Amino acid sequence: MSAERVRVAVVGAGSFAQSHLAAYAQLDRADVAWISDPDREAAHAAAERWGVPRIASDLGTVLADDDVQLVDLVTPVALHAPQAIQVLDAGRFVLCEKPMALGLEEALSVAEADQASTGSLMVKYHQRFDPVHERVRDGLAEELWGTGLVAHIEILGDHLAALRSPHHWRGNPAMTGGGCLFESGSHLIDLAHFWFGPSRRVTATANQLAAGNPDKGEDTATMVVEFDSGTMMTLVGFWGAPGWDWRKEIFTSEQNRLSIETGRDNVLRRRDSHGGDEVIAVEEDWFDRSVTRSIAHALDCAAGKARPLVTVEDSLQSMRTLDAAYRSIAEGRSVELA
Repeated sequence: MSAERVRVAVVGAGSFAQSHLAAYAQLDRADVAWISDPDREAAHAAAERWGVPRIASDLGTVLADDDVQLVDLVTPVALHAPQAIQVLDAGRFVLCEKPMALGLEEALSVAEADQASTGSLMVKYHQRFDPVHERVRDGLAEELWGTGLVAHIEILGDHLAALRSPHHWRGNPAMTGGGCLFESGSHLIDLAHFWFGPSRRVTATANQLAAGNPDKGEDTATMVVEFDSGTMMTLVGFWGAPGWDWRKEIFTSEQNRLSIETGRDNVLRRRDSHGGDEVIAVEEDWFDRSVTRSIAHALDCAAGKARPLVTVEDSLQSMRTLDAAYRSIAEGRSVELA
C-alpha cells in the first residue's frame, strides 16, 4: 500500500526553493500543489520546471485551499515569523527555513502561535538529519570516544559581491537579521546544540573587515560558547574567503580528535594520541540528502505520523544563543543565558 500523499504549498521561488522542490520531486508522497511568490514570473518558471499545477502571489490564496496540509516557507528571514504565524493560525503544518525569525522576540511570538495552533511548526535545521552529524551526537552521548571538552567550528565562504551590492538582500539586517554570524552561523549553532545541549554563556565579536558597506552586516565574526554540559566551543565565520570551507572539530577527554571533513561528502574521522587515524562514517552528497531527509520527515509530521524531531524549543535555543551573541557584541561583555 502506498503512503498517504500530503498536499504541499511551497512559498518562495528563489534558489533555496529549488532545492526544496528537487527534494519533493524525489518523494512519492509529496503532492506539491502550489508555488507562491510575489514575483509571478519566478513562480510560473518554477511551476513549469517542477510540474506544479498552481501558482499564487500571496500566502492567503494558498491557505484558502483547505486541502493544503504542509506550507513550506522558503522566503526572506524578515517574512518567516509573520508567515509562520499566519500558517499556524490557519491550523496547518509549517516547515520554515532557518532561522525562524529576525530576532528572539519575534521567535517567541512564533512559539506562542505554535502552542495555540492545531497545526505545528518545524524549522528546517536539516544538518541534524545528516547521518554523520547523528553519529557524532550518538557517540558523544554514549561517550564512545570520551566526553566532548573543546570544539572548534569554522565557516569560511565568499559572499563579498552580495555584501558590497546595495541591491542584494544578503547581509541586510532588516531582511536577514545580520551578516555571516546570523545567516551562516545559525546552522552551526544549532548543530552545536544538537551535539552539546543548551548553552549557558556566550562571548562574541563581529566586524566588517572586507565588504566596505556600512549598510550591510558583519562579514567576520567569532564566538566562544560555554555549554551546560561543560563543553567549550569556538566559532569563526568569514565571508571574504576565496571559496567555501567548513571545519568542525571536537577534542575529547580521552584525547581523541574528531574531525568532520565537509565538502560534497561528509566524513567523520577520529585521531588519537597513539597515532591512530580512522574514518568512522561517510555520507556522500550529504547536503542534498539531508535536505531531502528533513523534508521527508516534515511530510510525516504533516500527515500526523510523527512529531517534529526539531522542536520549537530546539529552534528557540539557537535564537537565544544568537541573541546573546549580538548582545555580547553590542555591550562588549560575556552574556549569561538563564
